[in-house]
Amino acid sequence: MTFPFRAAQQPPIASYFQEHFSDESLKREAQRAGVLSALFLFTIVVLALLQPFLRDDNLIYLPGPIMRTVAPYLVGMSIYELGIRRLFRQQLDRHQDLPTFFKYANATFEITSITFILLLVSRHLGDSLLVLNSPLAFTYLFFIILSTLRLNVWLSVYTGCIAGAEFIGVYFLIEQPSLVEPYREIDMFVHLPLMFIAKGGLLMMAGLASGYVSRQIRQSIADTIRATETEQQAVALFGQQVSPEIARAVLEQKGKYQSHRMRVAVMFLDIRDFTKYASHETPEDVMVYQNTFFGIIIRIVEQYGGVVNQFLGDGCMITFGAPVEVINPAEVAVEAGFTILKEIRKAVNDEQMIPTTIGIGIHLGDAVVGNIGTETRQQYSVTGNVVILAARIEQLNKPFKTQFLVSREVYDSLTEPPVTARALGPTLIKGVDEEIDLYQLF
Repeated sequence: MTFPFRAAQQPPIASYFQEHFSDESLKREAQRAGVLSALFLFTIVVLALLQPFLRDDNLIYLPGPIMRTVAPYLVGMSIYELGIRRLFRQQLDRHQDLPTFFKYANATFEITSITFILLLVSRHLGDSLLVLNSPLAFTYLFFIILSTLRLNVWLSVYTGCIAGAEFIGVYFLIEQPSLVEPYREIDMFVHLPLMFIAKGGLLMMAGLASGYVSRQIRQSIADTIRATETEQQAVALFGQQVSPEIARAVLEQKGKYQSHRMRVAVMFLDIRDFTKYASHETPEDVMVYQNTFFGIIIRIVEQYGGVVNQFLGDGCMITFGAPVEVINPAEVAVEAGFTILKEIRKAVNDEQMIPTTIGIGIHLGDAVVGNIGTETRQQYSVTGNVVILAARIEQLNKPFKTQFLVSREVYDSLTEPPVTARALGPTLIKGVDEEIDLYQLF
């Protein structure tokens, strides 16, 4: 009787550049709004602390109406930018960018709000043009400079251009003061239209400069994301041939993964009667069965931090403790072994695969891990007597009629040996001069 198979699916390698760049853009927008909110809040605190000095007769140019106009503006903008920051953070959690139109509208509102306050404050001054030389007018610069965090060249340029245009517009909108002697020549120079037009032009140039900086930041972030994307794709592609852990270890050392000694637990796993099964099935059916079986094995091994080093057709070799070090590789290997037995039984009961029996053998010891081969062809390898003994231990499941055998080294490393554990005593291993104590775990 043949059961339907469900082949293990490989996740597609998708480019995540757009998603990650969009997230980075949202993150920068949230930072920009947060900084602006903090700046406005800081200004409010400073004004509150300086309030006793502002009442001094020497500061007659800061009458009460001005403070009653500026303070609500600062509070309102601090709250507004805090709300914008929250909005961008929410979009970041959803990985959804906001429309470009919204960002332009937000920039327009921010700049126009400054212009509106300048017009209001100018009505309370004897010389209304003083407002364009006041610290309040420099608020434009904060928005222009911080527009670089938008990572959009044209948004920065737009912010500078609209700030410069509105600054010049304020000059022509507010009431022009009458020039009095004996300071007429000085007043004419200070109030010269060209002076304010030049300042507005400088704001526009500041927008261009911010756009250039924004472009450089954007390019730097894009290069970083693309480099990360390339590495992830390399790990994904390479990791389909070897484990992702090995792929990362090799890539981190630029392909020159130096051999070194590590304490590892090596597991060999064998499918019983696989040759008999394969001889009666088509190659396509055999491959589907293998994909289903090894799909279960790979998922469990990755869950326990192990590495599938080799696929052997009717089994595989698995390592725990290399290339990623594990505190107690033997115990982790045993836990993974029991989980494999459980999941194979479950897959058979759920009719995901034909009835399957496996044998597992585990040994613990030192091994040399690293790349072997020539400069043109290399392969990650785990080499040592521990590998040979683990393979021999697994083969003894057949004469002992067991499914899960481990060496004394593995058994002694277990915090709590399973209740099914049974000592088999000293056993002679093929190719080994001395006997080895074996334990049956299942």
